[in-house]
Amino acid sequence: MAKKNDDFFKVKKPWSEVKDELLGCYLKPYIQKILYTKRPIVYIDCFAGKGKFEDGKPGSPLIALNTMQECLDQTKINGCSIRPFFIDLNYADDLRVNLAEYGKVGIIAGRYENEIEKLLADQSGCNIFLYIDPYGIKALDYRLFQSFSTQYKFNSIELLINMNSFGFIREGCRVLGVPFEDIAIFDDLIEYESTKLEVNEKSITILNNIAGGDYWQAIIKAKNRNELSIYEAEAQFAEQYCNRLRQNYKYVLNMPLRIKRGQLPKYRMIHATNHVEGCLLMVDNICGRWQLMKDIQDGGQMQLWKENYNNEMVVEEDIRKKAADHVSTYSSFCRLNAVLADFFMKYGPICKVSVIKSVFKDLQNQGKLEARRTPAYTKRGNPSTFWADEKKQKTEIRWHL
Repeated sequence: MAKKNDDFFKVKKPWSEVKDELLGCYLKPYIQKILYTKRPIVYIDCFAGKGKFEDGKPGSPLIALNTMQECLDQTKINGCSIRPFFIDLNYADDLRVNLAEYGKVGIIAGRYENEIEKLLADQSGCNIFLYIDPYGIKALDYRLFQSFSTQYKFNSIELLINMNSFGFIREGCRVLGVPFEDIAIFDDLIEYESTKLEVNEKSITILNNIAGGDYWQAIIKAKNRNELSIYEAEAQFAEQYCNRLRQNYKYVLNMPLRIKRGQLPKYRMIHATNHVEGCLLMVDNICGRWQLMKDIQDGGQMQLWKENYNNEMVVEEDIRKKAADHVSTYSSFCRLNAVLADFFMKYGPICKVSVIKSVFKDLQNQGKLEARRTPAYTKRGNPSTFWADEKKQKTEIRWHL
């Protein structure tokens, strides 16, 4: 068994700040939208920890509970229900103390992989949000993610997963006997319980189960042939892992966490949903949290150029070309939000949603794009010009034939 890091919860690390901001800043608009379904929201923090750090900073449980309470206080929708649950094997007693002021909160002492299916079995018809931030990679069995989308009758389900992609590549090299560069385990990215597998067939099966397939083996073997660097191997694994998730969840986004510029992203925050609105909310959230990540990387110093979530230079003309190329493939009218979400599936969250909408607006003004809106006219009888796609305002677009 891997050694546990008893100092993990003493001080909240910068990368943890970014993870929790990504969670908290997404949860608010998510809850505000989902409340309109008038079905219960079930929020489950699968590796909750102590609830707060010893330096007094809140952990994910406090951030989530405060966000839930704020949304409930502000909503005008009657009969709203949010059921929060927190799972942890080692710190259930600490959670009970740290969350005591929040009243009725479900705290489960046990392993996520042993408890989650029992918990979800009673949530039919609900909106499920799972925050999965494990202590190591071993608990991330893809078969569970698959079952969440196929074996339960939820109204909706969303996953926010912290995948230690670097750790997976490290273990993949170990179990396949591939030399691994002596890359330091960065001090800013200390794990609570790192995964260290034995060199045997059982470990290969474990990694297959985590990845949801054996595609990772070809990546490790390519690295062994010096066809891929360790950086390229990690990036390919992350891409293929997200593609695997898309077999069960239509929209999957990921945000790499690098504390230092040029560093291998040891963690990737991965969001999976079947709902287009959730995808677009997360795109804007990643763009917003990226600014915090960038401030940490730069130490407050100004950069001469804009960068996106992947530390790539932002070239506005390139984004405009990508947007035009993408929308030009739509010869029939399609809902605006679906076109936007498909763009970000293709290129990643390289900019905010409003940037692509602005490009589409310019293309319409140039006569290259057609837009059909419902309602077609304003209350004063003027043609509608909105670029919204929601319950009361629907926009469909197609390339001008």
